[in-house]
Amino acid sequence: MKKQDKKYLQVKKYILDKIGTDRLRPGNKIPTEDEIIKTLEFSRSTVRHAIAELEQEGYLYKIHGSGSFVRRTSGPNSINIYAFLYKSSKGIEKDIIYGMKQAINNSIFSDLNLILKREGESTGEMIDKIQSIFSKTPSGLIIIPQVSGDRPKNRLLAATLRKMEKDNFVVIQIDRTIPEYEGNYIMTDHYKGAYNMTQYLIEKGHKRIAVMYEHPENSSIKLRLQGVETCFRDNDLPFKESYKLQITLDDFTSENDKIIKRIHSTDSTCIFCFESEIALEIYTLFLKHNIVIPDDISLCSFDDHSFYGIRDGFVTAVIQPLEEIGYLSVDLIRAKLEKDLKSPIKLLLEPHIAKRPSVAEI
Repeated sequence: MKKQDKKYLQVKKYILDKIGTDRLRPGNKIPTEDEIIKTLEFSRSTVRHAIAELEQEGYLYKIHGSGSFVRRTSGPNSINIYAFLYKSSKGIEKDIIYGMKQAINNSIFSDLNLILKREGESTGEMIDKIQSIFSKTPSGLIIIPQVSGDRPKNRLLAATLRKMEKDNFVVIQIDRTIPEYEGNYIMTDHYKGAYNMTQYLIEKGHKRIAVMYEHPENSSIKLRLQGVETCFRDNDLPFKESYKLQITLDDFTSENDKIIKRIHSTDSTCIFCFESEIALEIYTLFLKHNIVIPDDISLCSFDDHSFYGIRDGFVTAVIQPLEEIGYLSVDLIRAKLEKDLKSPIKLLLEPHIAKRPSVAEI
């Protein structure tokens, strides 16, 4: 954690301690920036950073020209739910948030506060951001874990989440899990989604299917790969190592010709992209090289969010029940805090295949 970060966290703790000990009650004005600067001897930017975060997290509200005041966030029926969602997702975040808000709107529970947070660029940043959370009320934490290829970092993230649980947080993992952490999760059955898509492609005549992905360290990607490989075996078809194409989004800025050559070298009739961002890049690359989908090669994707507003209803895709995941994650937090459920909750939701024109029958 950076030195500047530690200072702004100290300011947050200073204000929250006053709220927690009833020195500041709902509706009370907090000390001015100048008063906090004089007391803590921190810079104005540090104090403003702390106050802005507390406003975002629902502890404070600002009245223009008057200052910041304590919001009523605590009480016997109050739950703060912090959601750390994937920064680069396109559409996944929107659908999950919609489901969360529906759960809050439909709940008879009187005071649910949804606080959206960015997860950071790395596992280390995610840990820092989680550790910055302070809550005096029963709380929930919903995360799409930022899993690292470095196992010690994953173990540190797992230890951070266990500490949150000891501090009266209900932690829910969505979309993927941390291998080193045995906790609650709600996510799509990634294995089954990939298996069913592969079976559909095989039934359409595709026996040589290349898979393309960016993050092999993610549990969701590992499960998707297992689903493809198992489906090939169940159909007595060989799944060659050359069919697995690991790639990064940055590769598309400088290595377009190499990507085309790698695809041609697989002799595949279909590309199955495990991330919709990769599928969009492949789609765009094929357009530039006059490769016609699906006449020259078929294309399908796990998710289709990256295609919103570009070519809706064209790319065959595994569709995740994201709104349901968002809804259930909020509902489960409420249920566990109310009923004190002890055992980890592990829910796998079934996706469906959207069969569209990007896959040809051969």
